[in-house]
This record gives sequence, C-alpha cells and structure tokens, in this order.
Amino acid sequence: MTSLPRAHPSQKKNSPDTPGRINYVSDGDGLQDCDAHGTIVASIIAAQPADGKTRLPPPRQTRRPDTVPTSEAPPPPPPTQTQTQTQTQTQTVIIQAPPPPPPPPPPDAPPAAWHSDGGALRVQPVDFPGPMPADDPPPPPPPPPAPVIPPPDAYTGIAPDAQIISIRQSSQAFSPENSFGNEDPETRRKAGDIESMARAIVHAANMGAKVINISEVSCMSALDVVDQKALGAAIRYAAVDKDAVIVAAAGNTSNKDCKQNPIYNPLSPNDPRDWAGVTTVVTPAWFSDYVLTVGAVDADGNPLTDLSMAGPWVSIAAPGTNIESLSARDDGLMNAVEGKEGNDTKLINPGGTSFSAAIVSGVAALVRQKYPTLTSHQIINRLIRTARPPARGVDNQIGYGIVDPVAALTYNLPDGDPRPPERIADPLVLPPPHPGRDMSPVWIALGTIGAVALLAVAAVGVAAIVRNRRMQ
Repeated sequence: MTSLPRAHPSQKKNSPDTPGRINYVSDGDGLQDCDAHGTIVASIIAAQPADGKTRLPPPRQTRRPDTVPTSEAPPPPPPTQTQTQTQTQTQTVIIQAPPPPPPPPPPDAPPAAWHSDGGALRVQPVDFPGPMPADDPPPPPPPPPAPVIPPPDAYTGIAPDAQIISIRQSSQAFSPENSFGNEDPETRRKAGDIESMARAIVHAANMGAKVINISEVSCMSALDVVDQKALGAAIRYAAVDKDAVIVAAAGNTSNKDCKQNPIYNPLSPNDPRDWAGVTTVVTPAWFSDYVLTVGAVDADGNPLTDLSMAGPWVSIAAPGTNIESLSARDDGLMNAVEGKEGNDTKLINPGGTSFSAAIVSGVAALVRQKYPTLTSHQIINRLIRTARPPARGVDNQIGYGIVDPVAALTYNLPDGDPRPPERIADPLVLPPPHPGRDMSPVWIALGTIGAVALLAVAAVGVAAIVRNRRMQ
C-alpha cells in the first residue's frame, strides 16, 4: 500500500525551492496535502463493516490552511497514485485540478460524499451489501511426475497392434516318455505330431483367433502318406466354421524328410502345377483349399530353391532371408543364431519359410482390420490376387506371386466367393428298390421238365404194354 508523507500535526516545513509553504496536516482519519494552489487529496482506508449494514458517517468539515500569494506559474498536475487495501478492496484516486462543483443532488440521491472528486471533500468508502468474497481456494497439488518410459527401439512388425496368442504344440526340448526305446536325445522322437497340431488349431479357433499362423510342417513320402483325417477336419473347422485365415509355411528343405519336389514338368501341359510329380507331401501346407501356403524369396524377389519347399500347394511368397527378429533368449532383437556347419559352430543368419509365413500373417491381420466384412476365404483371395506374379503367372515355388501389402490394402477388387470350394463327389442316385425275383421262368422250366418226365414215363409204359402183348 502506497502512503503519502506524514508529519507531526504541529510540524511545519519550509522548502527553499517553493516560494510558499507546504503544510503537512495529519488527523485521525487521513492525510491532507495542500500546496500553494489549494489542490487537496484526502483519503480514508477503512474496513467494510462485518454486518454490511452500518450507515455511512457524515462528512467532516475540511480544514484548509492559509494560502500564500505567489507569482509563479502553477505546477503541472501530479501523476495518478493508487492506494490498495490489501484486506478488502482497492480504491484509486486521481489527483487533478479542482473541477466545477457538481449540481445539487435530488432529494433521494446519495450524500455528496459519494460524488467526491477531490475538491476539498473527503473520499468516503462505499459499503457494498453482501458477504465478503471468499478467499481463493488453494492451488491444487502438482501432479505426480510421469513415469520414465524408455525410448522405443525403432523396431516395428507388420501388424504391431495385433493381439498375439501363443500356442506351443511341438518342442525340440521334450520327448515322449519311452519313445521307441531310443535313449539318444539327439535322435529320439520329439514332442509334437499331427494330432497335437490338430488340437492346437481347434484350440486357437475356439479362442477367437482370426489369423492362425502355422510355421511348422511335417514332411512324408508321397508313397507313404499317414492318416491326416483329424488334421484336415481341424483345418476345415477353423477356416470355414470359425472363419479364421490359416497361413502355413511351405517348409524348408533342411528339415528331416523334406526332399525337394519337382518344380515344373513341361511334358505335362494338362497338369501345370505337376500334382502327378509330387514326391514329398508337406502338411498342413498341402490343404491348399483352406490354407494359404507361403514360400520364401530373397531380398531381390528370387525364389530360394535350395531352402524353400516347392509344391503345387504353394499359394504366395514373402522374404525369408536376412531376417531381423525378436530374440528367443531375451527381450532384445537378433539377426543371427548359433548353428553347426560340419563340425564347426558358427553364427548363421536366420531364414526360412517360417519367417515368410509370419510376414504374410501380419498382412492378413491388416487386411482383416481394413475389411472386417470379408470372410477368411475372401481375405486369402485378396492376398493372392494382389500379389506380384512370376513370369508364368503361377508356379510351384512362389505360387501366385510375392505378397504386396499396399496393394492388398488399397486395390478395388471384387470380394469373390465367401467359402472355399467343397471337393465332395456328387451324391449317389439310388435305383428304385427291386420288385423281387420273377419266378415265372422257374415255374415254366419246372413245368416243362415235369411234362417231359410224364411223357417219358408214359412212353415207357406204352412200350411195356405193347411188348407184353406180343409175347402172349
């Protein structure tokens, strides 16, 4: 709060710079500053009554000091000064030359003190009705500091927001108990077979998986195909009944029993996919009516003939070499694994159709998100029709071409058939029931034989009678 100079009531001070006298007069209600021209400022700082109803006190008679004549020009008006009441209100008084007196107020008007303009009138505080304004609420406490989030590793998959359901149906670390009596952990049968794969597919479909990736194969000779009824039924259940897109790896030639199939037979133009020349059956890849089978290519789009299994069931292809992926040992990344080359252990760059199938599964998830009304078979149809085809249009190494995610998400294509073709023979037309055996020929034959026999007997009898008569 700014205050004006104060002095003892009896003190008088003469300034050599001012021809007249400057008197400081202090009383109990305020401070008056009078100069040679009679400019007066009077102020009172008073608290608002607690009940808000106390009447205004009458204005007091202002005391004026004696003026001293002077011949100097009047000084300029002083600047505006502000007096602030820190507990209640703020009032501003402008010091200026005395204006003409106000007109007399009407009978019901407020007292003259309410129109104080500094002209020898005391500034009266105004008693505003109502309670005092409430104090400002204390500021809210500062929010707790945000947790420190480590920076991202700049690694993003094909469909980073997809929810992953991991189901392990096979393992190289476990083996069935008493497996063929073989105690060698390197050669004995490992855990996982076609039956466990079928159960895993059904389990994933029942959990609501809309894209099922199977980066696992089982190879067998085409001359000795094992029973796969359970696996085929599980695949059809997931693809048709549960509307899941099933993406399977074509298989790697490095796996046991996976011998490469012929790629093309020019001597069989009527069999462009060379089904008749298949030597190795790869399951579940060969269920091509319900499964999208993925082969592997290199970074330049060339088929990996020495790595990726060929076959008439291959539908599409994706990169399968120079892979950087998640590590199986920790939360980091990896681009090499320990492997054996002969008797030496060295770092090997991971690759194969398992990674290719995972890439296509991610694209299938994006397409399902973009086109939620398409069925699983229509999703497979869109991926195949938007792939980048090989020179012949389709072959046994990369199928209908290399997957193109942008085209699969943006091309305007017809939806196609909602369900895969059902390869079931036409129903048999049963002949009408047989009316029964016609015994007429039998009876005719028997009658004829009987008649002949009777005739023979009669002839014999007649001959005997004739012979007897001759003898007599």
